[in-house]
Amino acid sequence: MKPERKHLSIFLTILLGSFLVYRIKKETALMDWSRVRPEYFPVILSLGVLAFFSYTAIWYFLVSPLRRIPFRKLAELNLLAGYLSITLNSVLGGVVKAKYALPNWWQSIGVIALVTALEILPGGIVAVISGDLPVLPFLLLVLWALVHEDSLYPLVAFPFKLIGKDEWIRDFYIGWKTAKANKGAFARAAAAAFLQSIFLALALVATGYAFGVSISLEKCLIAVAYSTVMGGIIGTPGGVGGNELGVMLAIGDVSTAATVAFVYKFFTQYIFAIAGAVPFYKTLRED
Repeated sequence: MKPERKHLSIFLTILLGSFLVYRIKKETALMDWSRVRPEYFPVILSLGVLAFFSYTAIWYFLVSPLRRIPFRKLAELNLLAGYLSITLNSVLGGVVKAKYALPNWWQSIGVIALVTALEILPGGIVAVISGDLPVLPFLLLVLWALVHEDSLYPLVAFPFKLIGKDEWIRDFYIGWKTAKANKGAFARAAAAAFLQSIFLALALVATGYAFGVSISLEKCLIAVAYSTVMGGIIGTPGGVGGNELGVMLAIGDVSTAATVAFVYKFFTQYIFAIAGAVPFYKTLRED
């Protein structure tokens, strides 16, 4: 990561983290803790585990036709990548996994982009059906790329050619296309992505119940997509702050929104990133 990008990432992390702490502190000060139902926490964690294995299945189905790798090993890589993502950089965590499929860095980014597109697709569709029309152009672009990337490639490649970096987008395109070349495996990856969205949305519903807030499954599906997009665009380590902001934007101005968002992300993402320290240091010791 370039120094100026690193400094911006640190600044955004502190800024968003401070905002989140302020909101949570304000909400918890007014909260009636006797109404909080901690019995929902194991349910949220269980749904988070199911979402994690669904996410691992997406990678497994896309990578296995390219390189033989056991599901268990890929799950360990996902934990390790989560640790790298939350301590250093989100893209770096994805590249660690993608490198098992493709040797080229930009090709690896293509695989990461394909996985991300599959992740946000269910929530994007629900958002448009629910009347969130500003999402429609972005959704159509994602669908176009998933269905027929060959016709989209010349348009996307044009600005890269203007700056003399067409090899970057060409390698990205090769990575994307190679990962979805096996149609059966790609269909299974898409199904796993749908399951992941459902499990995460149910986890958010359960988190709301734990704090006495009722959030519709429809809004929760949208929140899953918003969280993924905001966490990636803002660029803070592990998407911290951006993830919660995406959830809060989707569920609206409900009571304890920041607290619900943080607890939801903790049980469905951050706890796995923390657990990723074990395979990370195990790998360092073995190497």
